[in-house]
Amino acid sequence: MPAATWASKEQTCWLREQFPAYLECAKEGDYTHFWPILYAGWFRKYPEHTVLFPDIPESLLSAEQLADVTEVKATRKVQLQTWFRWRTNGSKKNRSLKKKCTVFDDALQPKRRVKSEAEIYSEVYYDEHIKPLVMAEAEAGNVTTSGKRVALGRKFSKELLEDESEDVKAEIRAKYEERMKAVKKGTKHRTHTLDDNDSDDNEVDAEVIAQGIDDLPVICRRFAQLVKQKTQFVVSFMFAGPDPRNDWDMTTLS
Repeated sequence: MPAATWASKEQTCWLREQFPAYLECAKEGDYTHFWPILYAGWFRKYPEHTVLFPDIPESLLSAEQLADVTEVKATRKVQLQTWFRWRTNGSKKNRSLKKKCTVFDDALQPKRRVKSEAEIYSEVYYDEHIKPLVMAEAEAGNVTTSGKRVALGRKFSKELLEDESEDVKAEIRAKYEERMKAVKKGTKHRTHTLDDNDSDDNEVDAEVIAQGIDDLPVICRRFAQLVKQKTQFVVSFMFAGPDPRNDWDMTTLS
């Protein structure tokens, strides 16, 4: 479980110790007894007034100062609930991850591009026709970087294809058209929602936004898997924004 950005290492360890009790309540979907016990334990161990007013005993706080403490406690309760929901959603929904995130897969996948005829020609005839030319250039000292090697390969592919026989050209053309049909068939019903940069249709319903926040673990986990699969990169996430369950105050998640 990643640490919360607002919690210290010690506080995160304490939260993890409470997690098994939360999971037991999650089985029945009843947290009536869990939250009061959690809040009491947290504020007893990490009292907010010592952070806001470290030099003033709690018994000497003014009414205005006590109101500030109460406000901070309310914010902390939302953060605590979010901490547990974030981790529960991430594990509980992982079983149906693929089914749950199909719509996100479509949105996150880049538009597929059919390789050009010269690129297909390179796939088929690289070792036989193109590689010897690239190696010759390298031996002559004309290839100093991998980028130069790739550029030469593309150049030779285009030139050699233009000089090929009509039979070879027809072969490459047929492969190109076959791939074009496959891509068109695969994307016929797909819509790329991320392409619409000018959309003003922003969600304003508080319940929908709250559910979206709760669904972030699923979305992020699936996106991270896609990135790892395609690039072998490892990604991390940090979010900040108004939370409707916290009177639209700013909340951070990581």
